[in-house]
Amino acid sequence: MNNNNIFQKIIKNEISSYKVAEDTYHLAFLDIYPIKIGHTLVIPKKSNGDKIFSLPEKEFMSIMFFTRKVAIGIEKIIPCNRVGIFVLGFEIPHVHIHLIPMDQESDGNFSKKRIILSKKKFQILSEKIRKSIKI
Repeated sequence: MNNNNIFQKIIKNEISSYKVAEDTYHLAFLDIYPIKIGHTLVIPKKSNGDKIFSLPEKEFMSIMFFTRKVAIGIEKIIPCNRVGIFVLGFEIPHVHIHLIPMDQESDGNFSKKRIILSKKKFQILSEKIRKSIKI
């Protein structure tokens, strides 16, 4: 397993990210190639493989609890019918959860063209979401 993937670099602050929430064990940040505005990634800081169901039960429950708080915060800022949760894990060998504001099922299509946002829009969006999350 590559312990120096992009998520590890984000955790170590070697690569900048648009953080929306963080605690001792988890980090949530905006996806820089979102399929919808507000598309957020949630990761454990400790790399424990790339399969969420292989996490020890305590770590699994912990990341899901954290993810719920982030999703509730996203819903307060991004108008949507719901925040979808996706666990794919093929792109980067590190457990990660996608949270995507959705109005319809097709909003969760990872094959569609990604949205391009300016650095300023990412900064404003991440700050708004961060302020809405109660960790």
